[in-house]
This record gives sequence, structure tokens and C-alpha cells, in this order.
Amino acid sequence: MTCWNYRYAGLNVVSELPLSEWAIFEQVEPFADAHVRITLQSTRSGSISQPADVWITPDEYCFSIPETGDYRVARGREIIITPAPEAGQAELRLFLLGTAWSALCYQRGILALHASVIWVNEQAIAFCGPSGAGKSSLAAGFVARGYPLIGDDLCCFDFAAGGAQVYPSAPRLKLWREALTNLGWQDEHLTRDHFRLDKFHKELTGSETRDPVPVRAICLLEWGELALTRLTGLKALRRLVAAATYRPGLLEPLGRVGAYWEQCAQLARAVPIFELRRSRDWVMMTAAIDLLLQNWELPPPMIK
Repeated sequence: MTCWNYRYAGLNVVSELPLSEWAIFEQVEPFADAHVRITLQSTRSGSISQPADVWITPDEYCFSIPETGDYRVARGREIIITPAPEAGQAELRLFLLGTAWSALCYQRGILALHASVIWVNEQAIAFCGPSGAGKSSLAAGFVARGYPLIGDDLCCFDFAAGGAQVYPSAPRLKLWREALTNLGWQDEHLTRDHFRLDKFHKELTGSETRDPVPVRAICLLEWGELALTRLTGLKALRRLVAAATYRPGLLEPLGRVGAYWEQCAQLARAVPIFELRRSRDWVMMTAAIDLLLQNWELPPPMIK
């Protein structure tokens, strides 16, 4: 069986499924020791037969996606995929790098957040919010100005001396057609989302770094009249957990509620937390970006 080796989020990952989203993290030489193995199983085990069936314990999470396949995430060390006969690799990767990978991070105690992250002057700015909050669109606005993308959707954070850091992830953004049109990107390097006809993935060059980047600030997104507000204490923590938790329903059955809240509290102590309110009107995107750049005294992008 051919395997692909990736150094991703500080982990050595060996996969029997090629991961085009992780191409920049691929390693030529095989690992002597793999932290995570992704394997393909040719036939269904019979343990999951209906879309509603889910098996979840602190060490194991199994779920099934109709017409795609069965996924088993075990002990933070392996993800086993049993593809449906009609499934393509794009569909398999979508749930592997989303739901399955988030469960594996929880099992390993890795802090993975629902965020879009940009690179500004060797530091990271993270935008967090639930689906529909405009994380990717705001990050795209910064990218259009020349600030590189660090990651989008599911981003892994860690702690280092003096603060927090975030690992680069796949250099692509998931954007609705409206955002692409307003940015003038509607004809550039786009792949249609498999499940949403009006959403597309846009390939980017990324931050040109594979190393973790120090986090300068975290911005929680809301709709409303333009304003930037610093959040502190318990309010900052509660808002961060509400805005940034990826697949929150996994935390309790995986036995990670307490540990996850403590990680988020550590993050809130290490990094300033802000609330950004801005209009849904695309004309106001420029004003929101200008507000952030001016308030934080952020420099213009470094052109290489």
C-alpha cells in the first residue's frame, strides 16, 4: 500500500489517502515513528449501517456519512476510513480533515478552534465565530490587501513560552460566490464545494511558513454597527468558547469538557480577545479592516 507522509500541526501523519490540501506539508522521507495513521478499509465492518448511527466513547468516535463512508477515530492515533462504493476522494477528505480530524485533536488534547487566521508582521490574527459569521470573508479581505493566510476553518493552537501560537494549515479559503464576486476572485483557481453549489474553495500561496506562528490577537465576530471592543475575564472566556468551538457536541462524550475549557482559559490569558462588530454590507468591509489595522497599529504587508 502506497503511503503519504505529512508533518502537520506538529504531528507526523502517515496516510493511505493522498491529501491534496496538505500538499505543502508532505515529507519525502518516511517517518521512523508516526503519531497518527490514516488507513483505508476496503469493506464495511457492519458496525455502522445507518446515517444516524454514531458510536462515541472517550477513546473512540465512529460516524457514517451517506454515500461517503464510515469513519473511526481511535485513541488520538488513528483514523480508519471505510469508503462507500460511490465515494470519491474529495468527499472522503472533506469529512476526514473536518469532523474526524477535530475528534482526533480532542482525543490528543490539541486545542483546535473554528477560525480563520492571517499573518501580519510575523504574527497571527485569528478571527473566530460560528458558521456564517464571516470568518473566511474577513480573512479574504486581508489576503486581498497582501496579508498571507495561515489557516481557515479548523486551526490548531499550542502554547509556548510567553504566549500562544498557531500552526499553519491548508492554504485555501472556503468562500461564497458573493464574497468572490466582491473581491474580484470569481474566475481564479476555484474548486466548487462538493456539497454546496454556491460555495467554492480558493487556493492561495499561504504564509510561506510551516512553523507555528505567535498569536497577536483573537477577534470574535458579530454583525452590527462597526465597533471593536476588548473583552476580558470570564466574559472573554465564555465568548471565546461559544464562538470558536468546533463540533461542540463531541466534547462531553469524549470526556474533554473540563480540559478544553482550561485550554481556552489559558489562551484567553495569553492573548488579547476582542469583539468586532461590522455590517453585512460588503462596502463596509474596507472600514472594518481599516479599523483593525489602525487600532492595533498593524504595519502594511511585507512584499516578498
